[in-house]
Amino acid sequence: MVLEREEGKEVASAEVVSSGGRRQRLVVVARGDDAVLVLREAAARLRSWPLHAIKLTADQPGGNITVEAGGETLTWSCSDESSRAALWRAALAGARARAAGVGEARLADAALGALLEDAAPDDADAELWARRLADRLAKLDALNVAGMLAAATEGGGAALAERLETGVSAGAALSARLAKYEAIARAAPGASHARSGAARADANARALLTELDEIYKWLDSPALQDLESLGQVSLATPEGRARALAACEALRGALRAERQQPAARRRLAAVRDRLRRLQRARDQLAGALARQLNNALIHLGNEAATEPRAAQRRHADLLPHAPHTRWLKLMDEKAYNALLKVYVNAWSRVLEREIRSACEAAKTALATAPPERADELLDQVLTLVENLCNAEQDFCTQFFHLDVDVKADGSDGERSEKSEGGEREPRRAGAETRRLMAELFPALDAELAALLHAISSHDTYGAMRALACVGRRVLGGEAGAGAGAGGGEARWSRAALAGAAVAAKRGADKIVADRIAALPDAVKQAARKQKCGVLSFIAEFEELSRACEAIFARSARRADLERWYLALAAALLHAVHHADHPRTPKAILHMENYHRLHGVLSSLRVPALESTRKECKQRYQDSLRTYVTQYFGRPLEKLTLFFEGVSEAVAGGVREDEVCYRAAYSKHELRRLLALYPAHEVRKSLHRLYRLVEKHVSEESGLLQVVWRAMQEEFIAQHVQLQARIAACYPGAGLSMPLTTQDILDAFSDIAREH
Repeated sequence: MVLEREEGKEVASAEVVSSGGRRQRLVVVARGDDAVLVLREAAARLRSWPLHAIKLTADQPGGNITVEAGGETLTWSCSDESSRAALWRAALAGARARAAGVGEARLADAALGALLEDAAPDDADAELWARRLADRLAKLDALNVAGMLAAATEGGGAALAERLETGVSAGAALSARLAKYEAIARAAPGASHARSGAARADANARALLTELDEIYKWLDSPALQDLESLGQVSLATPEGRARALAACEALRGALRAERQQPAARRRLAAVRDRLRRLQRARDQLAGALARQLNNALIHLGNEAATEPRAAQRRHADLLPHAPHTRWLKLMDEKAYNALLKVYVNAWSRVLEREIRSACEAAKTALATAPPERADELLDQVLTLVENLCNAEQDFCTQFFHLDVDVKADGSDGERSEKSEGGEREPRRAGAETRRLMAELFPALDAELAALLHAISSHDTYGAMRALACVGRRVLGGEAGAGAGAGGGEARWSRAALAGAAVAAKRGADKIVADRIAALPDAVKQAARKQKCGVLSFIAEFEELSRACEAIFARSARRADLERWYLALAAALLHAVHHADHPRTPKAILHMENYHRLHGVLSSLRVPALESTRKECKQRYQDSLRTYVTQYFGRPLEKLTLFFEGVSEAVAGGVREDEVCYRAAYSKHELRRLLALYPAHEVRKSLHRLYRLVEKHVSEESGLLQVVWRAMQEEFIAQHVQLQARIAACYPGAGLSMPLTTQDILDAFSDIAREH
């Protein structure tokens, strides 16, 4: 710790307590132009900081004082609020004075800041406060003037005057150097200033001459010498069409050339007058072209109404006018739209009449034709529809330039096109094409729907025939054949035929749905018959599958066909499972129908039906086993019961060769039971069983011999089991079954042949 004697004036101080509980003192000391904050403890000086290099906070809650200097923060507590405030004001005044560089002036600024900080916020007498501020301001002004005078007397004014003199001398030297450089530049032999005026005048003259030449050429275009005669063009001859096209292109070029020039040229009176004449000539030429094209369209439409061959040559007659239509689309969109409307009104009726005539002819031929010819008749109509639609789409694309994108551009009415460089908007052009084609063929959907309905009514499977025929057109790519101009675009005819395909598919789905809905009624009708046999809907499904396989053999609609198969097969399985007959055992009913359905599914060879086919086979086998077990039973009942007792005794611990020593299972008892089943009695019981099976099994199923063979196998299995038990339990007794295995086989065969 170093003891030092403070030199300077003590401005303010405060008694503080450090965080360690030591009592210390913070003092603000003014040293000439500078002020420092000193930390003391007793008579010793611990630390000091220049006021301009620290941040002192003395108004914290709880009476704390904080000093932040060089990244270090020190905190003390002070209970005397007035000492804290005085210390803070003195520190603030000292810092401001140091920053300003003026001793007394700094103290004046500090005093002003202290005054403002010391303002009472709740002072209600504003006038008194204003007077206090005015008095203090006068004192501060006096201090400021005194400081300035002191600085001047101490040499500050002389230094300022010296600096001003130095600046004036530097400015004079710079001006002299600039004048020297200008003189050197003027003395150079190749200086640009010597000839800049003449060169500029020459360049301006040449630019003006070029501008005037362009304006003159535009004003005096040879192709537009007589603007008044442009509205008198004729399109009746090739020469007239050529002259009209030349005038159109010249007029369009003149308008476009002017639009590409600066807007300042439009302020010339001659240019404005020429533009008005060009626009008037454009309107006259557009009107003349629109009138003649409208007349041509109406005339050809009237000829087609009376002479069918005129409709076939209309495209060839109208295509030479395609350039004029393009000019109308670019220059007068209103006239172009009117031309489109005239074409639609004139030719939609002709096309509708042609399609209706073809559909009516197909309906008439369908009434006397076999069902197989429906496909051929529908295909002829679809070919006609495709040819008409494709021809109209190609013609409209070329004649009306549907692939040219135009948009309003300016006051001269010209349109800017984007199709020149191949940058077309196919989506917009496609929408315009679809709209025009829909207006040309407004009744196409209705006529095709009526024809499909007639085909569906003519034949049970007519809707499926129609779906296969239309599907080949839509999915087989035939709709895109015969593409002419615009052939790369989507064919509208394919969309039209797709609508017909949807209608045909809806009809085919309805046929399948109606068949599924009719299954419960078919089961009820079968219950009224003497013998159930194969249910009618199984045979109908077989017939439908044969017809559909023939219809869809060349079609791409196999997915629809497999979906129908799956729906029908699932519905048939459900219907057979719940079918019942009062006189036919349920096992026989299931066996016959599952067997028949399994055969139908196997013949189709559709991978999607494989699981259904296996399920049918399993159900058939289960039904056959159930019937054999239920009706064959145990023909040698007493013998079977006897040997069941023997089996129980053996299971109870009796040896097989000792069973015969029991009275209930003696050889005598076995011999007595065997005598009850002589060979002729066994044959008689088999005859009765065969007649029962014959009564249950229907002839159409063809399963009688299958059931009889299953019963034969069951009888042989029981016979072999009983014979094995006799050999094991009664060896050497000379006992055996009344019939051998061969006798049983012969008996079953004889009975089957007899019946």
